[in-house]
Amino acid sequence: MRSSGILLHITSLPSSMGVGTLAETDKFIKFLKAAKQEYWQILPITPTDFVNSPYASPSAFAGNTLLINVDELGKQGLVSEETLANAKTCKGNDYGYAIWHKDIILREAFNNFIKNDPPKDYFEFCKQNDYWLNDYALFCALKKRFDGKSWLEWDDEDARMRKSSAMLKYSEELCDEINYVIFTQYIFFKQWAKLRKKLKKNNIKLVGDIPIYVAYDSADVWAHPELFQLTEDRRPSWVAGVPPDYFSADGQLWGNPLYDWTAMKASNYDWWARRVAKCAELFDVLRIDHFRAFDSYYCIKYGEKTARNGHWAKGIGYEFLKFIQDGNPTLTIIAEDLGDIPQSVLQLRDKCGLAGMKVVQFAYDGNPNNLFLPQNFEEHCVAYLGTHDNDTTLGWWQASDIWTRQNAMRLSNVTDEADISLQLIKVLAESRSELVIYSMQDIAQNDTTHRMNIPGTLGCWKYMASRGDFSQANAKWLADLTVKTNRAPVED
Repeated sequence: MRSSGILLHITSLPSSMGVGTLAETDKFIKFLKAAKQEYWQILPITPTDFVNSPYASPSAFAGNTLLINVDELGKQGLVSEETLANAKTCKGNDYGYAIWHKDIILREAFNNFIKNDPPKDYFEFCKQNDYWLNDYALFCALKKRFDGKSWLEWDDEDARMRKSSAMLKYSEELCDEINYVIFTQYIFFKQWAKLRKKLKKNNIKLVGDIPIYVAYDSADVWAHPELFQLTEDRRPSWVAGVPPDYFSADGQLWGNPLYDWTAMKASNYDWWARRVAKCAELFDVLRIDHFRAFDSYYCIKYGEKTARNGHWAKGIGYEFLKFIQDGNPTLTIIAEDLGDIPQSVLQLRDKCGLAGMKVVQFAYDGNPNNLFLPQNFEEHCVAYLGTHDNDTTLGWWQASDIWTRQNAMRLSNVTDEADISLQLIKVLAESRSELVIYSMQDIAQNDTTHRMNIPGTLGCWKYMASRGDFSQANAKWLADLTVKTNRAPVED
């Protein structure tokens, strides 16, 4: 079935709260419906790290409380109108503003919430999420107690090593902060469930995203050190990255601790099974970033300054992926198979029946057999002009040399450079790919100043759409194209 959708993270929805929140999703859902789109793709919804990246979270399970709809808290009588009004004065994207004001609001809501007996669904939430929730809440409370330091640097060695005496001591000492964190997670997932119902009512499927690895400074590694390649004092022994290539002489040193797959298997992959099962609750489709590490992964000795001296190790492979698929039959998985990918990765992807990714911005090297050219797509793939890691199409075009532009025009039958983003969207829509995903920036014909991320650099994740991007004109143009290319939902 041919279909299409839009890539736009929730933080990029226009808002006066510093970042987009669940409060702004209704308007975007209306735009998706008007544009006859069937999919909405987002980035990870776990808490972000200190540079606001959603791909290096302190938890693989928790929700990003910056996304909470504070208006709902006001309607419930948990937050005053004055507090809400003071938090809605930000123009554009400002994570510092969002973090500061959201904490003020949520703490006021928590103080009012605990004045009465919690509702029944609060206790149900705590029970259903006990595998990760208490560890995460204690981890956050301890992070605050130790001035935000990585757990590697906590002043109390017993807390760092999770000695039972320290766990009991801090669970009592930090009880209020622990309960606050649990409350914020309860609110987040309660609101997320409402979003899922709205999307289902509107026949829109949600595409989620998870990085294959987790951050070292995370509740997951702190609480389950036996599942990762750590030393006896729980420092990483080996970390993740990618080797040197044409684009980087030193490679990329990501620093994520590597999984101990032997220990994972001995526990019947319990941690991963719970992680993917959680995703199946939250999304209809799941994109797994850096899928190739299931086939083979790059190991770098902890302490190395670059990724030059690493080596490849064999990944867990088909047995594990089949186990995950069998346990979550309603969840569709997309394999992020971009970059320097050996044939064995593609074979693993195909053996599992997973769709890979195609990115048109990688297509125009002059080779008519380039697999990223729309005319060369196989049907079973998910195709993009660019992902969150790419420049906008207009920005990419303006930065490309004449030779690349000429190749693009020749190989995709583009006759002129006017409205190049829309012309290439049309080329993408006409391709054989079962599912195509357009970036909101390309629909709005935004330049490079609206780019979401530049890999390996700081100061990213700041893109915020303008309200005018969701215009009737843009919706109609995309709806007409969707119908013309046989990608409209059946009910339309």
